[in-house]
Amino acid sequence: MALNIEKISLKRGNRLLIKDLSFSLKKGESLLVTGPNGVGKTTLIRSIAGFLDPEKGKISYQSETKTTNEEDEKTRREHIHYIGHKNGIRTSLTVLENLEFWKSFFGSETNLKEIIKTYFLESLINIPAGYLSAGQKRRLGLARLSIVKRSIWLLDEPTVSLDEMSANIVATAASNHLKNGGILVAATHIPLEIPFTQHIQLSKNIEQDWEDII
Repeated sequence: MALNIEKISLKRGNRLLIKDLSFSLKKGESLLVTGPNGVGKTTLIRSIAGFLDPEKGKISYQSETKTTNEEDEKTRREHIHYIGHKNGIRTSLTVLENLEFWKSFFGSETNLKEIIKTYFLESLINIPAGYLSAGQKRRLGLARLSIVKRSIWLLDEPTVSLDEMSANIVATAASNHLKNGGILVAATHIPLEIPFTQHIQLSKNIEQDWEDII
C-alpha cells in the first residue's frame, strides 16, 4: 500500500493555503503535519480523505491490485480511516450501542471487549454518549480505528480533549498500526509519542496570487 501526493495546491474560500505540495508514504511510514492555526492542516487531511478536491495536483492510493484516483470513492473509503475534529458518535446511543453500530456498519468481526478495554470504556458502556465528558467522547470516537483494519489513518488533532493517559492510548494504537504495515498522517499541535518518518511544517508565508496555480 502507498499514498502519493503530487504537487497539490489547496484553497479555503478564496485563500491559497498550500501550493505544489508533494510527498509519498509506503507501508509502515508516517507523516506529522504541523503549523499554526489556519495554515491548512485540516484542509490537507480532508483533501487526502476525499472530502475536498485539490485545485491542482493529484492524490492517489496504490495497493497490490490497483491504483485509485479522485473518482474511485469506493476504493478510497475501503482504505481510509478519517478522524476529524468531530467524534462521529450518536449521543442518544450508549457507548456500547455506538460500538455495536460501527461494528455492524463496517462488517467487522472484531472483539468489542478488547476494544472497550483498550480505550478504557469499561465503566461507560451503558451510559448514553451525550453524557460523556469531552475526553470520554474522544476516546469513544477514536475506538473506531480499532474496529476494522484499514491501511491509511488520517488523524486531525487526535488527542484534543485527552489527558496524558488517553493520549498514550492513541500513540500506542498508532505505533501498532505502523508496525503492522499501515500508513499514518497526523495533524496536531500536541506532541505525539509516535515514530514519525516524515514531517511537514506548513506556514502562512504563501503567495495569494491565484494566477500562479491556474
